[in-house]
Amino acid sequence: MSTETQGRRRSDDADFARTEIDVEALAAEIFDRYAGEQPIVVEGSPYRTTFFDRGYCPDFRVMTLAGRLAVAVNRRAKEEQTKAEQARAEQAGAEQGSADPLPPLRVAVEDIMLAALLHDLGKHHEDCASFIDLMRTTDLRGPHAEETAARKAYLLDIVRDVHCRKGPCMIDRLRDAGRAELNNPFIALVARRHGEDYATNRAADQGCWWAREINVVTIADDYDAMISPGPERAYKTTPIDEAQAATLLRVGAAAGRYEPRIADIFLRDVLGTDL
Repeated sequence: MSTETQGRRRSDDADFARTEIDVEALAAEIFDRYAGEQPIVVEGSPYRTTFFDRGYCPDFRVMTLAGRLAVAVNRRAKEEQTKAEQARAEQAGAEQGSADPLPPLRVAVEDIMLAALLHDLGKHHEDCASFIDLMRTTDLRGPHAEETAARKAYLLDIVRDVHCRKGPCMIDRLRDAGRAELNNPFIALVARRHGEDYATNRAADQGCWWAREINVVTIADDYDAMISPGPERAYKTTPIDEAQAATLLRVGAAAGRYEPRIADIFLRDVLGTDL
């Protein structure tokens, strides 16, 4: 796997902010570690369970999109940093009027991808399972009666709240069974906060250091949910086409749901659209 590197302020590893990765191969490698039956520990007792089906897994799609976006952000950051350095050299002593270059991500691409794979793990918690079952047995597509729409909204609010609160618990169950890579606090933080808007995650009173990195996963997850026809996404939205999804991402960026520059990189560099 060829890797181009870029210096990092907060890591001694010179290979931290990676700009060239075979994301598909890395996604397959990560997924292979977590697909199929897994050992977990619940209240001190060992169990085995399955979180991801090898044959069909929407979280694999989200992980791959998040990896592609993370690499694209680091690549754009390097390009802007190089341009800024060249401008300073050409205009030594002159006042700089251009915007600050985009900073690279503070979390390694591999960890962002792992967090993206595990971001919805809270849906497997026993406190969330019954509400997921109710969602699946409720007709949520096409025109709905007022009562059905209200039921959808009620159940959706519960699922959003419970799975974000229980996600770190499920990650702990995997970690306690020997997954040392889950000691990284970013993994559980994404499970808890990926549903929050970027503006909320970066707020001074309740925000967090990794707001941008969490938003990488949020963008990938939201986009996949918008365009997915699969039944596992039925509780979120009726599938729309890629052009409509791109429009909604831009609207979300303007409203504070997404970090604008990262959303733009996703649309232009990952999806290849100027919409």
